[in-house]
Amino acid sequence: MSSDDASGVADTSTVDVTMVPRKLDAKLEAMDKDSAVRPTVIKTGKSWVRKTQPNLLGKHVSAVLDSAAQEAEKNKAFDLLDALSLSGALAIEGTELHVIVAATHRFDKALIDTVVQDNISPIDKLERSTIVIASTIHNVPPEQLLLPQHASRAAFALAH
Repeated sequence: MSSDDASGVADTSTVDVTMVPRKLDAKLEAMDKDSAVRPTVIKTGKSWVRKTQPNLLGKHVSAVLDSAAQEAEKNKAFDLLDALSLSGALAIEGTELHVIVAATHRFDKALIDTVVQDNISPIDKLERSTIVIASTIHNVPPEQLLLPQHASRAAFALAH
């Protein structure tokens, strides 16, 4: 991925998105003392519905893709990408890659028990987890994500 910074110079740094889950696990292990955030696996259905429009003025056409058809469509997409990039020799400028990393935040007790019995705000725990996840994804220290007026409160939450 590359982009122009404020000086107009192209930034040619790359991000290995395959390492995000591993980095996230390491940072959560180090900073999330409750171990409340767990990885979540997203499983897709066996059949997908593909909606296409054969031409600009044509009607949308829907088709159900089973596993074999999904594999064939994926291979066609990668073949096209391979051809357009000359097998990776050409950079593809101005593109976006969307990556989904799923995690589940869990509490040891029910919400009311956490608030009433333990006198703990679940919002603080969620805020801490969110800050840790965001700092990992954006590759910046947690303090850079916070407004100055919230830094001391969040620093306390990250320390505990």
